[in-house]
Amino acid sequence: MILFVLLSEAEKDTLNYMIPLVAAGDERALATVYNITGGRLLSVAIGITRDIHLAEDVLSESFIKLVRHAHQFAGGNGYAWLCTIVKNTALNLIKSENKKRGTDIDGIFSLSDGRDMARISTDALAVEEALKRLTAQERLFIWLKYFNDYTVREIAEESGVSKSSVQDIIKRAEGKLREFLA
Repeated sequence: MILFVLLSEAEKDTLNYMIPLVAAGDERALATVYNITGGRLLSVAIGITRDIHLAEDVLSESFIKLVRHAHQFAGGNGYAWLCTIVKNTALNLIKSENKKRGTDIDGIFSLSDGRDMARISTDALAVEEALKRLTAQERLFIWLKYFNDYTVREIAEESGVSKSSVQDIIKRAEGKLREFLA
C-alpha cells in the first residue's frame, strides 16, 4: 500500500506554480518543491521499496527527473505528478536491483568454501534417497519446514491438517530420516 499524504490547498497552489519555474531553471523553486514534498515523497518511496536507503536513492533520482522533465508538466495536480515519478523510479530501481543481484555462482557450486564436492554429492544423494522413503505427506511437510522455512502453523493452514498432527508427522519423519541416514 502506498501512502499519499495530502497537501493543503496553499501547498498545492504553490507546488503547481513552482514546477514551471523549475522547468525554467529556478533553483529556489526546486528548493521550495523539495521543502513542500520531500518528506512526503520519501514516505511514498519507503512504502514501495521497504528500504530507507533505496528510498533515499529513489528520492534523489526523482528530483533529477523533475528537473529534466518539469517542462512536461501540463498543470493539474503537481503532487500526484511527482508521486507518479517517485513510484515509477522506485519500481525501476527495484527491477534494476533484482537484475544486479543475479546468481552467485560460488554459492551454487560451493567453489570458494573449500569443501569436498564428492562428499557433498554423496551426502546429498543419501538425503535424497532417505526422503524418497518417506510418505508423500511426510516428504511434503519436511520440505515445507526445512527448505521453505514454513512454521508448523503455516504448514497446518496450508495443508488443512491440525497443528498437532503436523507436529507429529514431522517428528515421525525426522525419526525416519535419522534412522535411514545412520
